[in-house]
Order: sequence, then C-alpha cells, then structure tokens
Amino acid sequence: MRILTFLFFVGCTPHLKSDQEVISGENWEAPDNDWSVSEPPSNLVGEGFSVGDVPHDFRLVDQFGDEVSLWQFYGSVVLLDISTMWCGPCQHIAQDVNETWLDYRDEGFMYITVLPEDLEGGSVGAEDLTAWSDGYGIEAPVLADNEGYGYTVEPDKAWPVVMLIDRKMTVAIERIPPEDAAIREAIEAAL
Repeated sequence: MRILTFLFFVGCTPHLKSDQEVISGENWEAPDNDWSVSEPPSNLVGEGFSVGDVPHDFRLVDQFGDEVSLWQFYGSVVLLDISTMWCGPCQHIAQDVNETWLDYRDEGFMYITVLPEDLEGGSVGAEDLTAWSDGYGIEAPVLADNEGYGYTVEPDKAWPVVMLIDRKMTVAIERIPPEDAAIREAIEAAL
C-alpha cells in the first residue's frame, strides 16, 4: 500500500501523509545505530499526528551518520522537536535540549530534533547536523529531514513544532509551546 507524503499546517496543527510504503510493526526492521532500540508491536501502524494517532515511522540520518527510526523508541516517552536552523525560537529551545534530555533519559525519555531546513532554507547536510548538535551541545539524536518525511512549511508559518509521543507510540500532545518550562511540564506529566 502506498500513500502520498507532505506536511502542511491547518490551524498550526501538522498533518502527515506519506508517499512511502506503509510501515507497520509487522514489517519494521531495527536500524543499525547506537541509540536504544525497542521493537514495536507487530500491530502498530502509522496513522498521523493528531492526539491519539500513532505517528508514521521515519528513517532519517543523525549527526553521527547513522539511520534512526522513530519507532525504535517504542516504550519511551519521545519529544519530537521539528525545528529549522534559521528559526529564532528553534535556536532558543535548542539551548535546553541536552539538559532536558539528560534530566529525563534514565526515566525512559528520548528527545529527537528533526531539522528539515538549513540556515538558508535548503536541505540539511551532515555539516549542518554537526553544527547544530555541537553548537548547542546536543548529545540526543539530531536528524536531517532530507528523506521525504514531509516537512514543507511556508516561511510565515510557526516553527518549531514540538509534540509529545507517549510510551505506546501515540501522540499525547500535538503542539507544546516552545519554552523549556512547558516542555518539561509535558514530559513530567507523561513520565
């Protein structure tokens, strides 16, 4: 089964559709990387990004050159931060990413940053991932969205998109205000 991929905003809520083969827990394969891996249940199927939906899986490259899957973190609380390198609020919350991740990771938490655009609004390369992760001291996954996961947003739309995914890999909060206190409050409520 194939579906069409693009991300657009309606009322500041991301909606995803995919042009890739539909992945389910049944045909999911663990990527080869050093991040924690917990195989999702065989009946897990991506639905979208509304509260209660299972987000579609992705396979994106991290700052170490390794492929990372969203679903490999099944069983963890995941904060998905979709930021652009040129965005001021994105740069602001990036300053707290590592401390937030370190504070909660031992409780089964993963912070994932996905970068769909570089400083000029173009594709994100390996050097951009390194600049972002090193510049902000981020040890958690920082991923380049160059594989068609579908983040295309008009320049006047609100970035970042910060959402919380619970341990059952369902969207718990579609959009968290991009402030450290609000992010921490959401994480603590989910843990």
